[in-house]
Amino acid sequence: MNQNAMNRILLLISIVFLVSCSNSKKEVKSADEKESNATEQTLVDSVPVVDEGIAVLHPGGNELELGVEEGGGHLNEEIGKLFRQATSAYDQGDYQSGIQLFEQIIEKAPEDGRAYYNLGIGYFKLDKFPESIKAFNGAIDINPRDSLSIQYRGKVYYMMGDFKSCLRDYKRVVELKPEDPLAYFNRGTVKGMINDYAGAIEDFNRAIELNPEYDAAYYNRGIANFHIGKLHDACYDWRKAHILGHYEADKAIKAYCEGEKK
Repeated sequence: MNQNAMNRILLLISIVFLVSCSNSKKEVKSADEKESNATEQTLVDSVPVVDEGIAVLHPGGNELELGVEEGGGHLNEEIGKLFRQATSAYDQGDYQSGIQLFEQIIEKAPEDGRAYYNLGIGYFKLDKFPESIKAFNGAIDINPRDSLSIQYRGKVYYMMGDFKSCLRDYKRVVELKPEDPLAYFNRGTVKGMINDYAGAIEDFNRAIELNPEYDAAYYNRGIANFHIGKLHDACYDWRKAHILGHYEADKAIKAYCEGEKK
């Protein structure tokens, strides 16, 4: 594969589910070339999926198991009421109201790491990324081992295109959660975005070792193998991802693997 084609792929960053941002030049092409390029544009690294099943922390929940420091001790009656109102607003999709309530909680209980974390989630859902990072920083300052806040801060950095900061956070999550396949998947995805394909493959290997049914890890490992010229390995990964139900694997197989032996 030539360098120009690789560059076209790397120019694309999917936002949640493949929102294309191609900057390639317009030119007259045959129908076959257009179809090939359209398929090529789907071969992009998935956005780290830390937002699947967003964990809003509720009073009395398992926040310590999630790695978030309670910080403020037992909730007093006033803070508990505000916390319930705020999380209820989030549950209804009213993030702006929830944010205002969590800001009130932080004013009254500035050492409550859960409130900072939930505040960061609210800003994240409203695409207010600098504010989200500031809130997650507050949670991490209270508890430097708060893996959930570190993970989400990494996601925010990813969405902002700051892959260096994102990779730093995802490396820390792997250190804190060495048996979590998602941690390796996220780190591998970011490594792919900075052209460290060998490192990405190592992380996807570990994610698959921990979760043999991880379709997205197979798919992204296929992309990494594709980038380093290992088409046979890439096709194996895409076929495996397809069997496991990955929504984009079939396009990759049809574009690049129909002539490859299984």
